[in-house]
Amino acid sequence: MNRLPDFAAPLEICRAELAEPIRLTELAEDWRRDLNALESRSIRRDRDAIRRVEAALAQSGDAYAFTSALQAAMQAYANETLSIWGEAALNTAQHQAELIEALTHLSGAWRMFWFAPLQKLPGADAPPGSFSAWLRACQEEMSSVVRSIPAQSRTPAHTATGA
Repeated sequence: MNRLPDFAAPLEICRAELAEPIRLTELAEDWRRDLNALESRSIRRDRDAIRRVEAALAQSGDAYAFTSALQAAMQAYANETLSIWGEAALNTAQHQAELIEALTHLSGAWRMFWFAPLQKLPGADAPPGSFSAWLRACQEEMSSVVRSIPAQSRTPAHTATGA
């Protein structure tokens, strides 16, 4: 890991703390813009369906023509609805991927800069690179403690008393 000069570390910490939350805000704003566009499409779909039904009522002379026009309007409505749902699913997947990437970058930057002062301490190990590595280290430490306790002291109370 590259060490920063001591005078640059506070500036880098500040930049890391401010840059990523701004990026998260931009992502939220993009998501909101896309949701508004989808809402606009659904409003246009509804308005178009109402106009088609009105036109069917005004122009049809018999029940068969009215039914045919109504079925066409319903089919167009259903097709547009499926298109909106498909676009919404794609937008959600894309925005979730961007959000996860931004959060990963944010946590990595914070971990790097907040644990950097610990590396100056004598005898302090570098922080683990990931949560799973940290969890594995904790589990290994716990198992070494459990192995160091004599077997008799680990016996449950109800079996030691004969109950």
